[in-house]
Amino acid sequence: MWKRLVVVLCVPVVALSLLVACGREDPLNEPAERFGMVEVDYARAIRLSAAEVTAGELVALDLKEPESDSPEWESRIADQDGQLTTVRLDATRGEVLGTSSGPDLTDSERQELVRLLEEARILPDEAAREAAETAEGDVVTAVELQERDGNPVWRVSVLGVADETATVHVVDARSGEVLDRSPA
Repeated sequence: MWKRLVVVLCVPVVALSLLVACGREDPLNEPAERFGMVEVDYARAIRLSAAEVTAGELVALDLKEPESDSPEWESRIADQDGQLTTVRLDATRGEVLGTSSGPDLTDSERQELVRLLEEARILPDEAAREAAETAEGDVVTAVELQERDGNPVWRVSVLGVADETATVHVVDARSGEVLDRSPA
């Protein structure tokens, strides 16, 4: 098993990880039946979020409060210069709830983020689809671009609806190969 990615990640991806994860309960620990209000799947959330930023590319997507009456998708979208925008979507209707500037990154952090995006050949929805193909009805709850051994990877969190197992899949962002699967 590879070392915990946070140790070897570049600063922008660590910052993204911390910002995406702060102040929320892990949706992977929620029973599957509590996802009833989530009508907008990860693929649609990716498309809607990316459309909010001209020439934007998704670098992180996270399902917030899936068990509530008003679940949300929160995403981080990078423009061509590596500037980040946070987009919040209603996970029941797909409406944009708001956009805001993402975290400020240094020039080197933005350059590293742009490099990861340029090297990624697999889109986030393709990586999520590959990860979720293991069982019918699995729910993708998060997708995030990270770095592993200097290469871009997509970290995809999936909740198994049938058996309520939470799994994190690491998908090579160049080839689409699932490199690792581990319990969340």
